[in-house]
Amino acid sequence: MAETLAPEHMVRRTRSHRLSLLHKFRHRKERKGMAPFPHPASPDLTPGSLSHCPSILGVRKAVPFVSIVEEYSHLHDAIVSHVRRFYSATSSRGAVSHAVVEHASTGMMIPWPQVRSLLGDSTSTLATLSLCITWTILSRSLLLKLGISNSPGSSFLPPEIVECFQSFSMGRAAVTLEMDEANSVNFGLLSRWKQISATLLHSTYTTYAFTHFDSRTVNIERALKDLDPLLSTYAVPQHHRHTISCCHTHTHAPGSQDPRLSDLRDLLKLGAQFAWTLFSQPSFWKFDWTSDRAIENGKEESQLSLGRVPSFDTAMKMEAKRDSGDGGNVSSGFVLEKAEIVIWPRLMRVMDGDGTRLEGDKEEEDGSVFGEKMYLDHFGRFAED
Repeated sequence: MAETLAPEHMVRRTRSHRLSLLHKFRHRKERKGMAPFPHPASPDLTPGSLSHCPSILGVRKAVPFVSIVEEYSHLHDAIVSHVRRFYSATSSRGAVSHAVVEHASTGMMIPWPQVRSLLGDSTSTLATLSLCITWTILSRSLLLKLGISNSPGSSFLPPEIVECFQSFSMGRAAVTLEMDEANSVNFGLLSRWKQISATLLHSTYTTYAFTHFDSRTVNIERALKDLDPLLSTYAVPQHHRHTISCCHTHTHAPGSQDPRLSDLRDLLKLGAQFAWTLFSQPSFWKFDWTSDRAIENGKEESQLSLGRVPSFDTAMKMEAKRDSGDGGNVSSGFVLEKAEIVIWPRLMRVMDGDGTRLEGDKEEEDGSVFGEKMYLDHFGRFAED
């Protein structure tokens, strides 16, 4: 019987082997007709076509530019209103310390000795406080910008978003707008990632924003602690505040003892909300802090770069000038004059959702520039409006 079954068994094995070979042959032909998929680590990686980044069904639509302009303008007005309502041009505790000023102006384009000098001048105190608040908010608001906003421990974007972003790379380097990156598809992919993330997290960070589950609240409190030691020095006593007009009201946090701190916290939340709006868009952004007035006065672009901090010896010389009463010349030579200091930057759209840079002389015509740049001497004009 075993001899009878053996031929049948051999037939089945032969047929199975032939089917297997036929399947492999067809699969090999199909693979030959397909374009090879380049490994992302390959040094010969050719930039792909933008058609590889199609629109994704279900992603939330981009906010109209007019709405972004309105939100940006509202943030500016809220900062001016907060400063007018809660602070005076004179300190209630004498001169502020180096540490207090430095915490409130970390990374700012003007060094702390000059910030301290501006605070000591009653004609520029409120404008300087406004600048410190503005810088604290905007420096924590962008994804593709070197600075405070790159740190998950300080960003006004959700920390988990920043951590995920920092794990990305293009080739051998981190993702940043400062690079001359030829492969625009990478930014196209990053744009889709932003839109998808914003869609999936819309409920958490828009519908139910700033609840106990909002991871941004920790960094908002850290920013408040950086600012308040300086701001409280110039705070108007509570029993005098009812005589100061305000152009809008906020809903203060329950149980708060000081309306000023509640208003400041609401202001920082407003900034975080705007940061989320920018992140949610397919485009990429930057804030233009460049002082056009300084350039007109012959100062080089290198003198205007953000985060440029003088050496300790230089800072001490500036401080010595201020203490000796020669504060009027404290900014001569290597820092900006009062009239050259930008306290509110323009918002610029520097790259679209496909990774194409938007630059050149036609930026404003293309709708890539939003808002008006404000200088320190503009603050008094707004305070009187």
